Amino acid sequence: MASRNKTTPAPTGRARRARGAGVEDPKGRLIRVALDLFARHGFDGVSTNMIAAAAELSQPMVYYHFRSKDDLWQSAVDSLMRDLGQRYPRNTAELKDLEPTAQLSVMLRRFLQLSFSDPRLAQIIISETTARSERLDWLVRAYFKSGFGEFDAVIRKGIEAGQIKDLPVYVLTNTLVAAASLIFCVAPLVERVYGVDVSKPSRFPEIADTVVDILLKGMLRNDDRGPGD
Repeated sequence: MASRNKTTPAPTGRARRARGAGVEDPKGRLIRVALDLFARHGFDGVSTNMIAAAAELSQPMVYYHFRSKDDLWQSAVDSLMRDLGQRYPRNTAELKDLEPTAQLSVMLRRFLQLSFSDPRLAQIIISETTARSERLDWLVRAYFKSGFGEFDAVIRKGIEAGQIKDLPVYVLTNTLVAAASLIFCVAPLVERVYGVDVSKPSRFPEIADTVVDILLKGMLRNDDRGPGD
């Protein structure tokens, strides 16, 4: 297994905004507020009137900047994905000389950092998956087909190299993605059950280490495990 890179993630979007400078433009404010509301209540649980009120703007301002609520939702998700991409850019150079299991370790830890920094993405995915909406189709085309495909490709390499168990790739990839995002998505539940606030940066190293350790060890072929595994 690859050595663990215990990296504490960057501050959350809210913390970054608190330090930010300048006055937020109305369109940007609508996108920010809409993203919070869509993540919390789902698309159907949010109206343009709610968004305008939360942004302290009139409802006509929503339609001045966006064609529809769907257009605002898509703009909000695009904004979130751009922000996450800038904070956690993909670095293929750091992976090219690693064996498949080490590549997976780096990729999974990066996705854990991304999920920790902003659980709204997982909340939106869960909401749209439950609704089986056209918005989910757009998310898959725009972002997740390629993102999941990166995990698929590395897992297949690991299977071909005899390092990873020959199990259905779609199950392995979705298990990695779900485990890396769900614990942060249900942070209030974890806190009520265990009294642990998983949103604290100090908690991230132990969570990341545990998830990576359990999942990757579970995927390895028995004859590929080292002493003590």
